[in-house]
Amino acid sequence: MPVNFPVKTEEDDIDDLTAPYNELETFDSIWDGLRWKHIQKRVPICFKKTLYNRYMLANLIYLGYTIGLLVIDFYPGFSASSSDNSTTVEESNDTISILDQPVIMNEYVNRLYIGLAAVNILVAFLYIIAWRGRSWFDVVLIPEYLNHLQAGLYLWSALWYSKQDTLGGYYTIAVHRIELTASCTEICAAIGWMISWYMTYTRTIGRGFTFDDPDTMGYLTTTTNTLIYLVYNIQLNIYPEQYGSNQIYIYADVLGFIGSVYYIFGTLRDENWFWFLPLAGQYGIAAGRIHVETRVLPQFGRPETLITDLCRRRKGKTKDKKENENNVNMDIVTDYF
Repeated sequence: MPVNFPVKTEEDDIDDLTAPYNELETFDSIWDGLRWKHIQKRVPICFKKTLYNRYMLANLIYLGYTIGLLVIDFYPGFSASSSDNSTTVEESNDTISILDQPVIMNEYVNRLYIGLAAVNILVAFLYIIAWRGRSWFDVVLIPEYLNHLQAGLYLWSALWYSKQDTLGGYYTIAVHRIELTASCTEICAAIGWMISWYMTYTRTIGRGFTFDDPDTMGYLTTTTNTLIYLVYNIQLNIYPEQYGSNQIYIYADVLGFIGSVYYIFGTLRDENWFWFLPLAGQYGIAAGRIHVETRVLPQFGRPETLITDLCRRRKGKTKDKKENENNVNMDIVTDYF
């Protein structure tokens, strides 16, 4: 689940001495930057800004969510019970069909999945709250609403985990279909996040679609995470007998964790914590002394586009079309007489 970073406004940065364009001192190394004489004044300012950053709260909770998934994936105690019971299933393969084999579930893991699904909904809500100054009908919030929908679908499927009996049972197949729907919704949200980020995020030096930026790496990892889950759920819907043995979702969970770390670095970057790092990979350059001639970019991102505007435009076009048709009819009548 990707995050959208806040758009800095002029009111936010005009008096901010930690902003990059106010940095006039140069450093020759990381050690030189960490020994900066103003570090005692800068760190408390950055810490206070980060403490009140709503994106940081959402990112930290999302980091805990991804860690929880990794614990379930790799902790041996959660898979021990299913491995112990697998021998009995293999011994009975000759007498029952594949889809009639029982689903081996860990009740404690089921409860953890329900809890993580609830945390997923909380994170989705916090990301909506973080969109300050935006209308509830703004198109950039469409991915956030889709994120809520997929989180609700995963909670629904988690509540049905304990009801699964066999690989081809009603609840097992229903869980696969629900999670496939959630994956399709999530991939739409991931694409929407990238579009909304491009629409609203003010691009400056060192930020944007470059591989040395946490923004880009975060989106690449989480979007790949979503694609892997989509492939996994498609495979389970085609081959239900792979349930329990197909574990490609573990790679997705690892990528999700990596993406959550990048999001935290991105938020720290936006709060100007990384003054000691080289600018565009080069030391001896002060960001405040650089002026780049480029085309004029929107200072606060593109203006709001409401969902209802689409309906209004269509209504206006329909009205204009009817007026034109009426004028044409009147001209025909006039010419006839």
